[in-house]
Amino acid sequence: MSNIYKVLKTDSEFLTAALKQSEVDILERHGDLARCIVDCGGSIQKWSPVSVKVADSYYMRNEFEFRMVLA
Repeated sequence: MSNIYKVLKTDSEFLTAALKQSEVDILERHGDLARCIVDCGGSIQKWSPVSVKVADSYYMRNEFEFRMVLA
């Protein structure tokens, strides 16, 4: 995982990451795996106010943190 990233929060940030086909790391926000990487290196394929699809898997926006890798 890169140390240089941007946490995606808004629809416009998800749009930018999707258009750039940027790599996105997904981290668990709550529970036993809090702050652990769940998936890394995929690009955003779809998003809605509720979920984000990265590398053919769906993640709930309120349960995960999405980090766009910058370098």
